[in-house]
Amino acid sequence: MAVIGTFGSFTAARLGIYASQSSLNVTGNNIANINTKGYTRQRMDLVSLHSWGTGRYANKMNHDIGYGVLCDSVSQLRDPFMDIRYRNEQSNVGASETWMDCLQQLAHVLDEVGDGDDFGVIEKQFNEFVDKLQQLKGNVGTEEYDTIVRANAEVLCNLFNNYSKALDTVENSQLKNLQDDVTSVNTILTQIRDLNAEIREAGIHGAKALELRDARNVLIDELSTYVKIDVSYDLEKIDEFNSVERLNINLADSGNPPTRLICGIFGTQLEMPDTAPMRNPAYNFDNPNDPKNAQMAAPPAGGKYVATLDADGNPATYTNNPMTEEMAKAEWLKTHDSLDGFTKDPTWALDVNNVKIGDDNKHDNRVWMNTQPLKDEKGRVFRDSDGKESQRVELGDNSLYGSLQSLREFVTGKGEFSSKLDMQYNKNATTDRGVPYYRMSLDALANKFADMFNDANRFDIDMVTKAYQVDNTVNPPIFIGKDGAKVTYTDADGNVKDIDPKEFDDLTKDIKRLEELKKQLTENAKDKTLTAAEKEEKRKEIQEEIDEIEAKGDGIEARTQAAYEKMEILRQKGNLNTEYAYYNGGVMFSNNGDGDDTTNITAANITISKSWSVGEVRILNSKKPDTVITGPDGEITMSHSTANDNIAHMVNLMGQKLDYLPKDADPDAASDTRYFNGTFQERFADMGVILAVDQQTTTTLYNSYTIKSLNLENDRQSVAGVDLNDEATNMMTFQKSYSAACQLMTTLDSMLERLINGTLR
Repeated sequence: MAVIGTFGSFTAARLGIYASQSSLNVTGNNIANINTKGYTRQRMDLVSLHSWGTGRYANKMNHDIGYGVLCDSVSQLRDPFMDIRYRNEQSNVGASETWMDCLQQLAHVLDEVGDGDDFGVIEKQFNEFVDKLQQLKGNVGTEEYDTIVRANAEVLCNLFNNYSKALDTVENSQLKNLQDDVTSVNTILTQIRDLNAEIREAGIHGAKALELRDARNVLIDELSTYVKIDVSYDLEKIDEFNSVERLNINLADSGNPPTRLICGIFGTQLEMPDTAPMRNPAYNFDNPNDPKNAQMAAPPAGGKYVATLDADGNPATYTNNPMTEEMAKAEWLKTHDSLDGFTKDPTWALDVNNVKIGDDNKHDNRVWMNTQPLKDEKGRVFRDSDGKESQRVELGDNSLYGSLQSLREFVTGKGEFSSKLDMQYNKNATTDRGVPYYRMSLDALANKFADMFNDANRFDIDMVTKAYQVDNTVNPPIFIGKDGAKVTYTDADGNVKDIDPKEFDDLTKDIKRLEELKKQLTENAKDKTLTAAEKEEKRKEIQEEIDEIEAKGDGIEARTQAAYEKMEILRQKGNLNTEYAYYNGGVMFSNNGDGDDTTNITAANITISKSWSVGEVRILNSKKPDTVITGPDGEITMSHSTANDNIAHMVNLMGQKLDYLPKDADPDAASDTRYFNGTFQERFADMGVILAVDQQTTTTLYNSYTIKSLNLENDRQSVAGVDLNDEATNMMTFQKSYSAACQLMTTLDSMLERLINGTLR
């Protein structure tokens, strides 16, 4: 086209005025929102208005000139790559910050320092207990000093109880925080889904909805601290000719296909019920994407799976919808003539604690989570391109990362006490040390302390048949009671039975033989005179005898516990031989102050036994038999009253280094490896050291992640943030362009006026 037309020049000037004015408006909006959280700097996108083609009467002297400028759109200045890096780092910050806060809660319990003392409270009480035993050692038989020892032991028990209760409080507090955080995540997911719907609606009508995008980005940033996410965008077809942008949020590193949290106007919710069915017993740990895993995933709370069992008793078919037994039977009858063969699979019928808060939770919360099917605000379920509906997805122990995962690990982490099942579901189980680890460590300490002193204060098993009167004239032999009758007891089924002396002799023999065999195993492993094959053959031979002994009855540990229980009955009913008539020992610590039961003693229930508290049992000063001295007149003198070797043994116990094994605290623990060797005080101190190291490591990581996150946020704000210097420069630039466009309009008007009026003259 030729030189721009007369009135076309006015259009170019007018468009210049509009462009400058609009750009000034955007600049003003940026300045106004400089302190608005999440606001992204905006820019007016200007394009030149130009018409292609050649005018009908154009000649070679004409020049093709544009028609001015157009305001194409307002865009945001964001760097998607910086957003990805920042959100990934926020997941690290959220995970380390939450873990650090949790460890600080533990530190308030386990790092407690005694008033006026450099040692911890329990450490101080251990020392007090030793001091009182030392005093009793020098005052054998004095009831006053025995009472003082008992009082100190009771204080120690109370401290164990209080520490255990404090750990329960920490656990319950963090479980509540976890529930609150899940609620917060669900709220964020709902808000993002709803914002997506609004942005989609605006996009259909051609609007950018920049402010809504800013609000959505703030929510996405917040979500990234709870869980690690992948954010992506694609196009959603509206019809044959039009598409709009769609936001997708997936759990990071969740496999292929990934676990979706948001897909456009569809969003999920995290589900974490109080109780949940046991996990799929046929879960394929080697292949998490095995279709069978999804088919047999745990049903929601209250739902039940009903199965047909094949001839071998294995599940053959599953009804994959949560339903009551009545509903399942009705479903069965659709394809069967009767209910013959209908069986409810027992593996699914058992509900276990999932997230229960309170004393009834038995500390066995598994904290499993599911993602519900993707739904829009009207409750419609998302369908993929193949028409398949979105399904509930069970999240594994390592599916999450961020503050939610840290809380999960804190309330479930058993560390070295993890079972094989724990390790199957969580490859990091043995290194996750949360409340359960410290509780079980404290339980193991309390249990070992109680066991060692209970053993020290009662007869050894091999002494029982020597200490109590036995009638060997009958077969089998029986113990003679204080009333002259045989000693009996009532078993768990209500049957009255005799106590068999042979049981103690056989157990003593087996215990000694086991010690010899285990020693032989160690010596065999070190024997350099044997070949590897000879060593292995001998090892098998020794291990075979060990297994044979341990297989007797209910096992060596159960037999030993049963023997201790019968020893307590003998203490109350049995008649002592003359050289053991001094015996006033017995159980010092029990799991309940109303009795003398020594089974399953923990830090939460350890207490002074009833017999010790009422004076029936005293600190046993010696286990050696009395020397009976008969005087000239036939009087009998006992030489036991001043012996104190057993009290000295108890004092030495406080300085004895003991092995601590995971199975001591939990029989289901997978590891047989010793996790500590030391005294009672050293074990308690070691718990504090482990906690301190974890705190230091976590604090270092948190500081590192925080600095990285801050640097990334600064880099991100250098692009997306509002800078007053830049905006001031833009303001001056657009003000000048506005003035220039106005001056152009004035100049054109003057030229036109001269052209028209001058021509008329």
